[in-house]
Amino acid sequence: MGLTGSAKCCKILMVVFNVIIFLGGIAALAGGIWAVVDSSSITDLTNGQLNFSKSAGYVLLIGGVAIMLVAFLGCCGAWKEISCMLIVYFIIMVIMFIMLLAAVIVVAAFRGEIENVIRNELADGLQKNYGKTNTTTGSGVTTAWDDFQKEFKCCGVDDYKIYRNTTFVMSQTGPPPPIKYVPESCCVTNDAGTPTNLQGCQSPTPNLPPNPSAPNGSTNANLYMDGCYTKARDTLLGYGWVVLGIAIAVGIVLFGGMCASMCIVCGKRDGD
Repeated sequence: MGLTGSAKCCKILMVVFNVIIFLGGIAALAGGIWAVVDSSSITDLTNGQLNFSKSAGYVLLIGGVAIMLVAFLGCCGAWKEISCMLIVYFIIMVIMFIMLLAAVIVVAAFRGEIENVIRNELADGLQKNYGKTNTTTGSGVTTAWDDFQKEFKCCGVDDYKIYRNTTFVMSQTGPPPPIKYVPESCCVTNDAGTPTNLQGCQSPTPNLPPNPSAPNGSTNANLYMDGCYTKARDTLLGYGWVVLGIAIAVGIVLFGGMCASMCIVCGKRDGD
């Protein structure tokens, strides 16, 4: 005997939910492939010590395939009304729902520790390798940081002072010529992308940063005063509502899948 009433509606919802889940799996798979292929920037920034992009890419690849398989299992179980497949599907949905909650809790509870690890690895990679353009690693780190600083209009990890401990500064001799305390990518540019005052940014008078003799709290209009870590973090937090929305949507889909699968199982038993 076929499903009737609410159980039949659950069957339709189950198919719809799993089509959405399957599409989400495809999106995760595509995102994983992109992250693995284009992970060089984050790797270079940290000298390979903090490769979140590539690691996340592999997670997305595996997760995408797993999600597609689970969605296929749910669709087949619902369409053919196979109780054992629906029960297995329900168990998997419960596990995924718990993992989602656990991930949210862990990120919220250890946010400070996670930020410190990221900041320290960025600083370590910059100090050890920036300016070593005669090596493959140093060249990669230097290029990555230059691109990052130009994009976010920032300088260093927390501020420009970190460059005093890099090969870029310590390998220079002077005066003359004046020591360049920061790279060109730390300098404010005009609309054409040219530094407004290159010498005033890299080798200013003693009363202006990044000159070590500058008084605390002084500023330089030709230099990006903000650190890149704070800039990047604030930019990402600006999209926090998007991440929250996605997490809520995923939770709703998982919960809906659980309810629909059990509705079909119970309706099938009542019909039998």
